[in-house]
Amino acid sequence: MRFELFGIARARAGREVVDTDAATLGASLRQLAEICPGLVPEILRDGALADGYLASLNGDRFVSDGATPVRDSDTVLILGAQAGG
Repeated sequence: MRFELFGIARARAGREVVDTDAATLGASLRQLAEICPGLVPEILRDGALADGYLASLNGDRFVSDGATPVRDSDTVLILGAQAGG
């Protein structure tokens, strides 16, 4: 699964794309925190997004449930909730 980071998340991570290999959103977010510790705790906390951040699964829908299944072919966009107005 691929994360695409925008705004402050991209700046804190120091990269715009991160690949993970977990089966759920929560496990993928925990892997993301290990790969990019600069995202903790302002953006990532305990396998979830902090308040003010959203995850868009494949650009189709926003997801927040850590149990949401993800596939290798999925892309999750991480952006600030204020992005786009």
